[in-house]
Amino acid sequence: MRRSVFFLTFLLLYFLASSLSSPQLPPPKDSLAPAQSSQSAAACSTTDASSCAQAAAKILPQVMGPSPLEENLRRLTDEIGGRVTGSPEMAKAVQWAVAAFRAEGVEVHTEKYTLPATWSEGDTSLFLTQPAPDRTTHDVVSNKLLVNLVDLYHFRARSEGWGPATPAGGLTGPVLDLNYGTADDFSHAGSALKGALILIHSDIGTSWADLFNEYLRPLEIIRRAIESGVSAILWTSARDGLLAYRHTNSLTGQIDKIPQAIVLREDALRLARILAANPGKVQAVLNMPNKIGGPIEQQNVVGEIRGYEKPDESVILGAHLDSWELGTGALDNGCNAALVIEAARAIKATGLLPRRTIRFVLFSGEEQGTIGSFEYVKTHRAELDKIRAMITFDSGDGRVTGYSLGGRRDIAAGVREVLKPLESWGANDHTYDASFGTDNFDFLLEGIPNLVANQEISNYLVNYHAASDTLDKVDIRELKLNTVLAALTVWGIADRTEPLGKRLTRPELDALIKETGLDEQMKLLGYWDDWRSGNRGRKP
Repeated sequence: MRRSVFFLTFLLLYFLASSLSSPQLPPPKDSLAPAQSSQSAAACSTTDASSCAQAAAKILPQVMGPSPLEENLRRLTDEIGGRVTGSPEMAKAVQWAVAAFRAEGVEVHTEKYTLPATWSEGDTSLFLTQPAPDRTTHDVVSNKLLVNLVDLYHFRARSEGWGPATPAGGLTGPVLDLNYGTADDFSHAGSALKGALILIHSDIGTSWADLFNEYLRPLEIIRRAIESGVSAILWTSARDGLLAYRHTNSLTGQIDKIPQAIVLREDALRLARILAANPGKVQAVLNMPNKIGGPIEQQNVVGEIRGYEKPDESVILGAHLDSWELGTGALDNGCNAALVIEAARAIKATGLLPRRTIRFVLFSGEEQGTIGSFEYVKTHRAELDKIRAMITFDSGDGRVTGYSLGGRRDIAAGVREVLKPLESWGANDHTYDASFGTDNFDFLLEGIPNLVANQEISNYLVNYHAASDTLDKVDIRELKLNTVLAALTVWGIADRTEPLGKRLTRPELDALIKETGLDEQMKLLGYWDDWRSGNRGRKP
């Protein structure tokens, strides 16, 4: 067996060197060949002779060779485009996923739930009415009116996702620069806040911490704004280059409580300069005729490869299928939706059957507050004791460095065993943080071992939720490397003799949440009361 595996490895190296190298793609950091050693020969389990190394050797050529991955992703992004949950495009994406699973002989079904509201942006506009532009000055300097005065005092903006519509004709009021919106900033403005539109500054995001801060920081500002009688919030974009992007501060699928717009960065900075030059004299009209509808039925898509020994136990590989619509949702998160389908195809094509059932789940409603995965957990509550792990990919195509294990140090050794055949890839360095932000969240709160791919930033942040998030930004070779890792991870955990880790009890979860600081995040995000009452997560 060892000789045949070595020979296959030699063939794989030859194939990869001759067929996969491309001047448009960076060379691999290390050899792509699965490692061969006495340790890796039984990597899936220390007591089982069936080898993760053998599985890796079979999965690798399936993924890295010719495959439908790129064409599947092209259809999802170029032909369907942005996929806001509740939209016709989201319905088409569900059909795309079902068809893609079926084309590879993977059993597939959909699971329904109700989204609280539908939302789409109207023709958002923001313009100043005071101070009035000086037409005479422009005429004298230019000898003719070169500057369109409507454009001069018009500021490019996009509605916050799931934001309420403004009244017909828009909101009119004074504009105040509230700096970064601290408690002191609000206190200093005092009664002038009532009925005002407030401009809040931001810094350009360059790290994962910055991205998390985009969700954590606004919540206190919104609370203060509502308490102060503010009419609307104008957020300075955290992207430059006049790049339009979408953000949401509603994490429940409900329409937000106060109108909010993201003003394109350069326009927001110009507005700040106008405010500084004309203190107390700037008036604006914000018009956001957003289209809002009532509850609507949505679907998660679930592919499945049944286990041969313990089919009632399962391991989940998941990603979210929905996206925002300014771009085509290629990095967030179309590439990883395609990864999940490709991992299912590759495992199916090897002919290998895992001990436990593998479920490949494409969630909807992630961008509205991980609603689809929360609904999945509620639907499958009776079987949570037998979900052995949940693995999530949701950070574009950046190379995987390991997994965030959700505070679970007890599962680290098992994960390292599973990934031992690909040790040279540098993807076996795991972290123990626990956080909100993607579809592992409710599995974590239920005590289920959960893994979130830690990925290099690559070009993810600069295109996050933006008009630039399109297929040309995806590095297909890197996506394929991640697919191999994802497929081996879910295969190895499903095929272990013993479960990766136990389901934590409520007291154990209480301790984990405090130790990782997740409790403070949940308080800021408004999840804490539901956790304490048992409405979300494992019941006390």
